[in-house]
Amino acid sequence: MKILVTYFSRTGYTRRVAERLAKDLDATICPIEESGSRLGFLGYSRCLLEASFDIDPRIKPITHDPAQFDLVMIGTPIWGWRVASPPRAFARIHGKQIKRAAFFCTMGGSGAETAFAQLRQAVGSEPVATLALTDREIDANSIAPKLKAFEDALRDARRAKVGSRAATTQRPHAQT
Repeated sequence: MKILVTYFSRTGYTRRVAERLAKDLDATICPIEESGSRLGFLGYSRCLLEASFDIDPRIKPITHDPAQFDLVMIGTPIWGWRVASPPRAFARIHGKQIKRAAFFCTMGGSGAETAFAQLRQAVGSEPVATLALTDREIDANSIAPKLKAFEDALRDARRAKVGSRAATTQRPHAQT
């Protein structure tokens, strides 16, 4: 199964998880990028404003076609208990090209379920698996059990060879 790991990371937490998943699953990695800066107080304020008011930023074209992959992972930080705006924009733009999806998020404390619901809506199907990690877990390097459960759910999806979007919506997702 060909896997594409897409992600947006402002502080590096989501990038670290994306890189680990790509390595563990022998997947292609593709950052979601935008031309504007999110550094400093103004950048942080922009993050909260876009997340709160469902504003999609302009993102750069990606280097890989999601339709060429059996599974596309979307990684996002949580901003204001919601999905970050760049991954949401990616999901809205490319959702119809995604055969099967999996979602992962990094967060200070909470907001994963809301973010996953927003991504489900943008992609238009249920994910085969989801993964929520706190920044504290990442800093403590205690994410191995959750990563293993998420990766096992993805491997189970690979073995099931469920290929269509319609079939994907029938498969329950594994919450870790």
